[in-house]
Amino acid sequence: MTTVAQDLRVILQMLDEILEGQREPVQLTRILTCIDGIHSHTYALNDVLLAHPNPAAVSRCSFRILKEHDYDCSFPLVHSRSSGLRVCTAAGSTAAMYSSGGLPMPILSRNLQYMVREPILLHDHTQFMHGWIQIDEIMHVVWGCRQGFIYFDGSHVFLPLKCGSTVQISSKAPPLKVYLDSSRLENNIKLSNDRMVTRHI
Repeated sequence: MTTVAQDLRVILQMLDEILEGQREPVQLTRILTCIDGIHSHTYALNDVLLAHPNPAAVSRCSFRILKEHDYDCSFPLVHSRSSGLRVCTAAGSTAAMYSSGGLPMPILSRNLQYMVREPILLHDHTQFMHGWIQIDEIMHVVWGCRQGFIYFDGSHVFLPLKCGSTVQISSKAPPLKVYLDSSRLENNIKLSNDRMVTRHI
């Protein structure tokens, strides 16, 4: 484990490199949402959650994933009854998504990961309860409850959903530029790749 003194040295070194123009920022993917045709200007860095406001209630929605410029897709329309639908970025893949059985992603990945939480009556759509939204794809969701919210990066920022609301989710939001320690960046990519390989064996 690193100490506070070690972290301070790393930070000071990074600041010197930034001021001297020796270090460039990296771009972290954020989530773009469009609700009933209106783009939200809240860009989630970690994840979004579509859920009923009552945690004991069932969240109903239908979703499919389509190519951005081609609406003919083999991905079926999935009707789900669950405790919510979560979509995360690479930055958010080691938080709630990972705790619920998802996969950690390389921090610079442009893709998104989704998971239906605690699904009810899977039937033929078991394989679609967890998956990926590629950079050239959009998830289309139709909300099926009278009440609902889409939460951005936790519980403090949210927007209401009503029955029939349509939500489009993609990785097209403006990226967040940050400076990362190169050694930790390399470790993150290696660890993420190792875990993804292990899960797929």
